[in-house]
Amino acid sequence: MNRTHIDDSYADGSREVLLVRHGQSTANATGVWQGQLDFPLSELGRRQAEEAGRALKGVKLSGVYASPLSRAFQTATILARSAGYDEEEVVPVEGLVERHGGSLQGYTWDEQESRDPEFARKFLSVPEEERWAMVGAETDEEILARFEEALGSALARHRGQEGARLVLVSHGGVMRAYLRDRFGPEVLPGTERAPNASITRLLVGADGEAPRLLELASTGHLSSPEDARPAQGAENL
Repeated sequence: MNRTHIDDSYADGSREVLLVRHGQSTANATGVWQGQLDFPLSELGRRQAEEAGRALKGVKLSGVYASPLSRAFQTATILARSAGYDEEEVVPVEGLVERHGGSLQGYTWDEQESRDPEFARKFLSVPEEERWAMVGAETDEEILARFEEALGSALARHRGQEGARLVLVSHGGVMRAYLRDRFGPEVLPGTERAPNASITRLLVGADGEAPRLLELASTGHLSSPEDARPAQGAENL
């Protein structure tokens, strides 16, 4: 099991952001589209969170922020404890929650196809952004606005802290939208999401310039990286 490489040499006021997708939830394990419905971590998800934390042990963390949905907040507290950071200091941030999935929430894709085959066919035939409108889900524009505000607020709390390093625990859908908007559609192509408990590293300059992508969706710290992929049909939320 490889440890995620963390550079402690930033001396120009830059801040590093570690975007962590939550560990596997009980809904991930069965292929249910979660959206903003609340599901806890599975046993595998708890182990993944612990392994992500161990990968950061010895790294000085300036702050840990998390979506308040159980699967993300549990990941953050387990990660913090394993990394040697005070789990009581994890900050819930509403803007990091998953995309509201509209009528998709609470069902597997097989159930959607069985309930309305014509809807399922049409859903898959249109571009991704049009799909969200079809089901009454949050749009990319809506989730990007709140996600970027959440990230900016977290960074602002550590302005002037040379070499500050923040952990943000969030969700596959909102992280995908943000990363593709910032770094282009070749990042997480097709319907790909960052795997459960993966770590994506960004570097943000002291003057707030556009972030740089240092590492995308690393799973080298996980004992079973193949288990971090979502169940078939659960890629989108």
